[in-house]
Amino acid sequence: MILSDQSIKDKITSGEIKLIPWENQVIEKLMENIVCASMDLELWNEFRFFKEVPGHVLNPFDDDSKDITEAMRVEDGEDLIIQPWAFLLAATKERFGIPDNLVARVEGRSSLWRLGLIIHVTAWFIDPGFGRDAPSTITLEISNINHVPIIIRPWMRICQLAFDEMDQPSAMPYNKKKKAKYNGQQAPQASKLFVSG
Repeated sequence: MILSDQSIKDKITSGEIKLIPWENQVIEKLMENIVCASMDLELWNEFRFFKEVPGHVLNPFDDDSKDITEAMRVEDGEDLIIQPWAFLLAATKERFGIPDNLVARVEGRSSLWRLGLIIHVTAWFIDPGFGRDAPSTITLEISNINHVPIIIRPWMRICQLAFDEMDQPSAMPYNKKKKAKYNGQQAPQASKLFVSG
C-alpha cells in the first residue's frame, strides 16, 4: 500500500519515519514538499564524478577501482552543467531513517524527465531499516540522456520519495545486516560492490 501525503506527514511527525533537515532547513518547511503520495527532495552540494583514466577498465570487484571517482562541491547559487551522456553521483539534502515495515522508492520528477535528466539509473529501491540508526542521505545516480547539456543547482527539487507499507516488518532490516555498506552515508557514495557482505 502506497502512503498518502497525510500518512507520510503523520509518520514523520510521530518519528516512525526519521527525517533530519540539513543545513538551513526546518521540518515545517520540508513538510510543504509532501504532496499527493510522495515527498520532493532537494539536491545537496556534493557530487562524485568518474575520473577519465586512459586505459583503465572499471572493475567493481577490484580494490583498484574503488577510487575512480572524485568529489566536487558546487556552492549555493552556482550551476553544474551536465554534458550529454555524462554520469555522476549526487545526494539529497535530507537524511532519512526508514522503519522496518516500510520501503521507500526514489522517483524522478516528470518535469526533469522531460528534459532528459535521469535521477536514478537503476537503484530506486530503499530497504526497510535504511538509515534507521544513523539517518542517511540518499545517493542519486544522475545521467543526461539528452543531446544538449542540462543545468542543475544545489537546493533544487531533484526527485521524489514515495513509501510503501509492507505486509509485516522485515525480519532482517537493512540496519541489522552484518555489513550495511551505505548506512549512515552523508554524501554521494561510490559503489562498494568490492566490499563483502
